[in-house]
Amino acid sequence: MGSRFAQSALVDGRSSQSRWLAIIDRIRWLLVGIVGLCLFAILYQRGYDDPYITYRYAHNLAHGLGFVYNPDTPTLSTTAPLFGLILTPIAMLGWSLPLTANVLGCLSHAAGALALWQLGRQWGDTITGGSAALLYLLFPLPLSTLGSETLPAMALTLWVFVWAARGQQVLTGLLLGVLVWLRPDGVLVGPLALLLLMTIDNNWRNPRRWPWPAALIWIGIVIAGMGLAWVVYGRPLPVTLYAKQQQALIPGFFDFGDRLWVTLTAHFAQPLYRMIFYLSVLGLIVSIRSWRWLFLPGWAALYGLAYTWLHVAGYFWYVAPLVIGLAPLFGLGVRFCSDWLRRVGGMRFMVIGVIVLVGGTTLWLGSSVYQLGQQIDQRLTVYRAAGEWLAANTSPTDSVATLEIGIIGYYAQRPMIDFAGLLQPDVAARLGPGGFGEAALYAIDQYRPAYLVLQEQALPLLSGRPDLAERCPVVAEIPDPRYPAPLTIHACRWDE
Repeated sequence: MGSRFAQSALVDGRSSQSRWLAIIDRIRWLLVGIVGLCLFAILYQRGYDDPYITYRYAHNLAHGLGFVYNPDTPTLSTTAPLFGLILTPIAMLGWSLPLTANVLGCLSHAAGALALWQLGRQWGDTITGGSAALLYLLFPLPLSTLGSETLPAMALTLWVFVWAARGQQVLTGLLLGVLVWLRPDGVLVGPLALLLLMTIDNNWRNPRRWPWPAALIWIGIVIAGMGLAWVVYGRPLPVTLYAKQQQALIPGFFDFGDRLWVTLTAHFAQPLYRMIFYLSVLGLIVSIRSWRWLFLPGWAALYGLAYTWLHVAGYFWYVAPLVIGLAPLFGLGVRFCSDWLRRVGGMRFMVIGVIVLVGGTTLWLGSSVYQLGQQIDQRLTVYRAAGEWLAANTSPTDSVATLEIGIIGYYAQRPMIDFAGLLQPDVAARLGPGGFGEAALYAIDQYRPAYLVLQEQALPLLSGRPDLAERCPVVAEIPDPRYPAPLTIHACRWDE
């Protein structure tokens, strides 16, 4: 009698689960919209300097100046050309590009979480997919890149794997090509997505069933993009790659490996993240029974190796995409625990355990996301004030030199000279042992900007060059809460 009751309860439980899954499937895109807008409501003030370079490309194209940063200077200094093209119609309407980029980022992030859920549904593993989606959605590190192309690129990466898992060769090839235009490192997704296509129905056994259509479409789009870039800009890749490699040579400056280690150490110091990492290691150990999920950690490993080999400067937005590999391993760890709990205490014990584990993680990470929304980069207001002063008090042809060109350049809309080498490759060549100081002095002497925007306490330039201090007096000061001294704007006279 007891056995019949238990079997009946199990059947009822599975039926109820199927109904809930069917409901989620019907409203999944509505949920993406709701979750994405909730994230935006918390994080809408977030931003940082680099994405504003792409915003200026969109602004210039919208105003007939071409897809360039400095008008009449064809240099590809954005690593996200497609993101800039997507934002161009928004710029034509006069809407705020930073806010629009944040909306797109939040919606994309929610869509990325949905992709993990869809992979779980595709592979009959909803516990892994659901747990991975929750971790991906609420892990703060990717959300710290809000405003850039990182979150849309991460989401598109996951959807490439969804369509590859479904055997959709044409769509997989198209998305792979689009991904490279959105972010050049998206080229690393291609080999693994094609390999996933080969595993479906044992396609690898017959060369005629290999994913030739997907590969040809992908390669064709990539070649077309590189050819177009070569024609327009004189080179197939953004100049920023060389600049970031040069920055990594500056003594004391983090490279990718350094940044990854610092990020792991900081997270491992907190109990919740230690638990997440332990579960992920457990998930890796037991993944032999769910090998399809390993395509995502495999991509993360390939990504990390590529960035280590390229030896670029270690910015946080380069590390954030690795969460794509962490999330499914965490999900596999949760599933292993749920299976163990079911064997030990039955279905009810398993449900309670999973709710406590996943629910506690969700609450903790959710509070971290809220705290992230309160941490606003002070450069957003300081640099914007400097850019607006330049826009109001200088001629449109006056050039401006500074260390961080994104926000200042976007609001100033003046020809910019970048001490970090993102716009002028010859300046990037001066980076290395001499650091930003040597590159900055070279840029000033070589290009003779009409204005300088400096924070002397961060990058002392004029204190060691009395001739420059005399030639470039201060004309405006912007209060800068990051330092005791203000951000200063200098007007330079070169005709003497």
